[in-house]
Amino acid sequence: MEQLDLWASASLGLLIDNTGSMADDIDQVARITESFLKTELYYNDIIYNFVIMSFGDPDYQEPTAYWEPTQAVNHVNNKIVASMGGDCPEMTCQAIEQILSYSDMFSNSPIFVFTDASSKDCTEDLVTIVEDWALDFSHTLNFVLTGTCGGEVDGNFTRLATSTGGSIFRLEDDELYKLTDIVSEATEDGSYIAYDDWNEDQADEWNRRKRDTSGELSANFLMRRRRQAGFTTLSFYVDETVGRLAMQVEFEKHADRRLLEGITMSPQDNCNTLNQEIGSRFGNIVHYAVHCPCVGEWQINVPYSIDNSWTFSAKTFGDFSIGFDVEFEQAASNGNIELTKQPCAGDTAKIIITLTQRDSIDDTSRIDVILNGRSYDDIFKLRTNDSEKWYVDIRIPKVPFKVAVRGTTTAGNTFLRIHNTEIKPTSTCLKTEHIQPSALTIKAGRVTTIIMSLENKYQTGKYTLFCFNDRQKDGFETKIERPRNRVHRVIDPDRLYYIFIKVTAPQVVDVGEV
Repeated sequence: MEQLDLWASASLGLLIDNTGSMADDIDQVARITESFLKTELYYNDIIYNFVIMSFGDPDYQEPTAYWEPTQAVNHVNNKIVASMGGDCPEMTCQAIEQILSYSDMFSNSPIFVFTDASSKDCTEDLVTIVEDWALDFSHTLNFVLTGTCGGEVDGNFTRLATSTGGSIFRLEDDELYKLTDIVSEATEDGSYIAYDDWNEDQADEWNRRKRDTSGELSANFLMRRRRQAGFTTLSFYVDETVGRLAMQVEFEKHADRRLLEGITMSPQDNCNTLNQEIGSRFGNIVHYAVHCPCVGEWQINVPYSIDNSWTFSAKTFGDFSIGFDVEFEQAASNGNIELTKQPCAGDTAKIIITLTQRDSIDDTSRIDVILNGRSYDDIFKLRTNDSEKWYVDIRIPKVPFKVAVRGTTTAGNTFLRIHNTEIKPTSTCLKTEHIQPSALTIKAGRVTTIIMSLENKYQTGKYTLFCFNDRQKDGFETKIERPRNRVHRVIDPDRLYYIFIKVTAPQVVDVGEV
């Protein structure tokens, strides 16, 4: 639907646990929502709408969209009432799946999940469905945890936050309202300029693999890391296109005062940023925001902690900042080209990088594919027939990976941009081979046959096929004609299994509806 682009970065999803122990937390969420009335996000119409849903065990409310913060505040205050509960953990993943099913209202937006318990329904299959759905609609999943009822650390929450570019906040009840600035920031479209995770137990291994002996920044993520006097120091570059710099340290567990107050962030040349700097320290978070940061190398110092690993990230915001999006061009067996965000593992595909502020980037800059913190290949050649796009051919790996663009600006400063989410290749590949009778076109009022191919290079198995569409909503009628039993048994990984779908289109189709 075309309106998804209109709403892209301007919505905010709130998913709130309404079991009995969450009463104080619900009041704090209302304070966060109410605070948007006093921010530039409201006056400048940066937030388009709020999508709010509450869940219990096992019941949940249907998601509701509000276009005014006052309506959202009233919903949280009056329609979300803490009740029942008493057992842990909760049915969190099903609730996330439900709010994601309404993604046509707020795609490409952050979702914040407020709960004080771990999950009991996050099976591998359900987590994979939620993860794929969030990535397909460009949602970031953020978890605000005010307790650990049912488990100290929920690995499923960590997986979903990491793969979608979100965060996990471990807070006390009375710290929730401090999230306002961070929640506001999440609704804006920013790009990573640095990212690293640090586990003291793996420090020696990291130093053996990645130690920087040249005195220059590491090839991986353009960062330098070193240990001295009880601190870990990270260095990263800020270029001249960074309008606002947001830096965050996120600990795995709730952090004590020594850790929170011991963290310092500053430019190496000690330029004065006090007038532009906003900082906060609470829960497991230290967060800094600097307007118009100094160009050059910045440093962050984190106190040593043997039992509380942490993640560091730095993001840039601003209309003139270098940024990029990534998609993949892959071919079906008949040569038909398709664009996708989730490429097929093992295929040769073309990465397409769409750049913003291309005029600020020197032609010697490059694309990197990052696997487990290391460059997948150091010799990617950039090719382009379009001033705003770069292309590079790659054989898609079987494991998740990140894409980064790095190099120098036209002013001679080093820059790095890392894509906000992991690319998760799929082993089960569906491709459009042909559309009959008109090539790649579904005609209004006509019956069209779509021929698709199914392939899995890495495993055999039984695949049950479904077509999902809402005939009452869009007027299209779909039917799988072959295989007649709607089942393919993949027994040969080198073979293509074909699917024939009959589509009856309505006489009148709104532009952009398909």
